[in-house]
Amino acid sequence: MDNLVRRIKVTDYRDIFLLNKDFNPTLDDFSEAKVQATIDAITKNDKDVVFVYEQDGQVLGYIHGSPYTLLFSEPVVNVLGFVVKESHRNQGIGGKLIDRLEAWARDNGYFGMKLLTHPDRALAHKFYELRGYVFTKDQKNYMKKFMN
Repeated sequence: MDNLVRRIKVTDYRDIFLLNKDFNPTLDDFSEAKVQATIDAITKNDKDVVFVYEQDGQVLGYIHGSPYTLLFSEPVVNVLGFVVKESHRNQGIGGKLIDRLEAWARDNGYFGMKLLTHPDRALAHKFYELRGYVFTKDQKNYMKKFMN
């Protein structure tokens, strides 16, 4: 079995699209073409980083980190997306992905990592806590959509 954690490539768009749908089936309006265009933009941007876990030519998970600079804190890497294919969870894939992003963050001088997770995701909370992440606060997220 050939396993690899590597940076994302534009050609991974189909697997990423399917992972997103696996994680949240209501993402119908974010098409494969939009995923492809977004990966293309991210790979041309030197700010964000996305690592994928590939096994036998198929991407089974990804983690997306973005540097996060505030006026009141040391810079950290914000985890914007973290998905492992449901049928392959609890096999160490998530651990390898987060380890790789943490190493990248350390190597690039960041103070730490930050992430948000849904209150109902108890297994994810346990995963993060076992890896040294500390719960800091409850928040409500608000969003305003601009229609074109």
